[in-house]
Amino acid sequence: MNLADLNRRVTDAITVAEGLPQGSLESRAAFRVVSQLEEAIARMTPADDLEGEIARLGAVAAALSAREPLRALRLGQAYLGEKPSEGAAPKLREMLADAQKQIDAVDDLTVQAVRFTLRSAA
Repeated sequence: MNLADLNRRVTDAITVAEGLPQGSLESRAAFRVVSQLEEAIARMTPADDLEGEIARLGAVAAALSAREPLRALRLGQAYLGEKPSEGAAPKLREMLADAQKQIDAVDDLTVQAVRFTLRSAA
């Protein structure tokens, strides 16, 4: 898939994702697709190029919207390592802090055991 195709697909995916109820499972799945497409664009474009910068920021932002903070952290840290522009670096750091907040919020969950029985299909 070439860059023009990816740009068309990400534009369509953003339109779909933003049209869904915020925070819904469908919205989160749609933003996951956006993040994956933006990541693909980022792989094809240099970090110091405007399109590459937008793709990198978009990949991390969409991962946050998909409520995938570990993905956002992984991508954001990788993109910071690419020496982004002075404008993009603070935005990436802010998104990394948001991802860490999402992770910290999950830390307080209580996990309970669930009993189940497996039965033979025969």
